[in-house]
Amino acid sequence: MPVNDRTYIILGFAILLLSLGTFTIWAAFAPLSSAVIAPGEVVVDSYRKSIQHLEGGLVENIFVRNGDLVQAGDPLVQLDETSWLGESESNRKRMFSTLVQLERLRSEQMLAGEMVYSQEVLEAAKNDKDLAAVLEQNRQLHKARVAAHRQEQQALKSRAAQAREQTEGLKEQQSIVNQQIALLEKEYEAYTTLLNERLGDGQRARELNRQILTSKNEAARLQSEIARTELVAAEYSVQLSNNRQNYLKDIGERIQAAQADYFDTQERYRISQDRLKRATIRAPESGYIVGLQVHTIGSVARPGATLMDLVPGQDKFVVETKVATNDINSIHQGQKADIRFSAFNQRTTKVIEGEVINISADRLINENTGEPYYLTRIKVTEKGKQDMSDEMNLIPGMPAEVMIRREDRTLFSYLLKPIADSFARSFREK
Repeated sequence: MPVNDRTYIILGFAILLLSLGTFTIWAAFAPLSSAVIAPGEVVVDSYRKSIQHLEGGLVENIFVRNGDLVQAGDPLVQLDETSWLGESESNRKRMFSTLVQLERLRSEQMLAGEMVYSQEVLEAAKNDKDLAAVLEQNRQLHKARVAAHRQEQQALKSRAAQAREQTEGLKEQQSIVNQQIALLEKEYEAYTTLLNERLGDGQRARELNRQILTSKNEAARLQSEIARTELVAAEYSVQLSNNRQNYLKDIGERIQAAQADYFDTQERYRISQDRLKRATIRAPESGYIVGLQVHTIGSVARPGATLMDLVPGQDKFVVETKVATNDINSIHQGQKADIRFSAFNQRTTKVIEGEVINISADRLINENTGEPYYLTRIKVTEKGKQDMSDEMNLIPGMPAEVMIRREDRTLFSYLLKPIADSFARSFREK
């Protein structure tokens, strides 16, 4: 072989080996960027709000149209409140009637001479004839019940006092009889002495003895009568105490029942007031009206049905994307991403930097395709916001292409991973 040809061959082999070595070193050590690519769309950070009504009802007025900007608290739809107004008024009357009864019972418990109502009740009855009539009825009932109880108490007190007076009278009679007995016994003793000296008459001695026995019998009868009248007085005292206790017990039970009724009617009135207040459906926050479902006055709004949606006007925008289950292991919070908004001019629009802020805890199923995915939310970073031009106004529903950056890999890792995975599944006994 000529020397020149041999030189060229050696030079060619050297260049080939150098190129192959350079490629091998580059493939083994040079990092290549990789990313998980997925389609997405712009959504508000807190999602759109569905405007619903718990009970539903007849639509009386519609204040908004699709696309309208509303402020928090602005009226959106007015439902007919006729039935709710009647229910609220009925519950109000029941509540105050129960409160009047409760105040009457408390006044009866204290045996107040005059029924005095609270300022709340008096204010409520000013422009309510029905409630004013209830106040007067309870005032008369209070007067009658207190008077009846006082009469019962006074009657028992009088009977007890009468029994005690009888006892005192009997005791005075007993004292007189005892004095008579003492005098008769002294006279009998003196006469007996004379009789022993044969100076007296035996007939007179026997007469004195009979008088003494008669007086002692009278004293015993009076003692028995005293015991009876004392017992009667004690019984009346017990009846007086029992009458008072039974009265207080009855009043206490009535107060307890009235208190429970009042709490119940108070809660019913609160609920009816809340329902009446919600007859005017208002915006929970500022935003734009979309998806308006009610268009006809007089139509029926079904309970719990969505009447419209509200897209928050001042809320932050994020991009939602569906990451395949095979790629989820490469995704984590805080990971950087590149966002391209396909609605803008691709030649003049920069790729916007984003950051993964949330990954669904479990996989979800796409209802259209049946494929599983993980819902991932990505926000625009501060650097990305600086790269966005003033003309780039994000709108909910705008499409976007998301490339979530993964760790850099070498060319060898790309080429060898399928082979390594194949070997990992091979040589397994089935």
